[in-house]
Amino acid sequence: METFEELLARWRDADAGGDTGALQPLLADGFRGDGPAGRVLGKADWPGRPPSAAFRWTRLEVTPGVGVASGHRDGVACTVVAENRDGRWRIVNVQRGS
Repeated sequence: METFEELLARWRDADAGGDTGALQPLLADGFRGDGPAGRVLGKADWPGRPPSAAFRWTRLEVTPGVGVASGHRDGVACTVVAENRDGRWRIVNVQRGS
C-alpha cells in the first residue's frame, strides 16, 4: 500500500519536472490548486508552470484518512493536503503563498 510519504515523493518529482502524465493519477478528481493572488487551477490545468525547485516539506501530519505536509517550494510557503480513500492516497489540494 502506498503511504502518504511515498505519494509526496512521487508528486514532488513529477511536479518539479512538469510531468503532467505522472501527476494526473496522483491528484484527486476534485483537486484544487490555490496560488498567489487568488489563482486557482483544477486537475486538468495543474501544473500551471514547472517550479524552479522541488517541494521540501518541513512539517508532516498524517492520520489514517488525511495527510498534510507543509514546507517550501521556490522559496514560498506551500501546503499539500491528501486523502486516503479506499486504500489509495490522492492529493486534493495544494496551496502556495505569495
